[in-house]
Amino acid sequence: MTTRELLLSVWQPGLIAPLTCVLALSAYAVRFRRRHEARAAFFVLAVALFFVALASPIGVLARGYLFSAHMLQHLLLMLAVPPLILLGLPREADSVPRERSAFALAGPWLAGVGAMWIWHAPMLCNAAAVSTMVQWVQTGSLLVMGLLFWYPVLAPRLSNRLPVFTGVLYLFAACVGCTILGIMVTLSPVEVCSVYAHPVDSLGVMPLVRDGWGLSHRADQELGGLMMWVPACLVYAAAILATLGRYYGGEHRATHALGGAE
Repeated sequence: MTTRELLLSVWQPGLIAPLTCVLALSAYAVRFRRRHEARAAFFVLAVALFFVALASPIGVLARGYLFSAHMLQHLLLMLAVPPLILLGLPREADSVPRERSAFALAGPWLAGVGAMWIWHAPMLCNAAAVSTMVQWVQTGSLLVMGLLFWYPVLAPRLSNRLPVFTGVLYLFAACVGCTILGIMVTLSPVEVCSVYAHPVDSLGVMPLVRDGWGLSHRADQELGGLMMWVPACLVYAAAILATLGRYYGGEHRATHALGGAE
């Protein structure tokens, strides 16, 4: 198979992802028409990345061919699409952020970090790579858990956001959790998902991957682990810097003023 043939095989899984994208954009346009046009760009980008994750060569290769493509798909669905969706919603600055107990934060944090750990249990990872139904369950759960995780940081209503330094700690702890998983995957001497070690090459993709791209199974797993280890933490680091930037850029003065006016 050539690279061109791989691109053509993108459309074989069907039209579910494109249809989902069209419905999401239509619903957004109806709900928020003529409001916050600048924020609409974030939502459009979220939908575009959702499409790329599922209906591009990344989606094809993630279905039992390349572990690294599978990992990239997960990162898009967990760390890119959900925060962009939240950034695309109209902001409501009503009051200062509320302090929350560690118990209240445990649920969203475990949803975000735990999703990656759960779906890389060998049984679930293998099932999602070969079963279309399990893959869609996985996709839906990653999006929902991603939204739960990012909501305390990027909620449209300011009072639902974490105080800035609590948010920084929340994001840093998530970075640590993903780093541990990434190191384990990268350095593991055994296959994390055995399906990717012995793919059923119904599309004739593997000669291109192994010979054309020179990507062995071991290198593929190491690449996937590094994706979880480095790019994921870069996303969390960017979110930490953005949170601090908003605070020192004047948002804390605005929230204090709102708090004093109540």
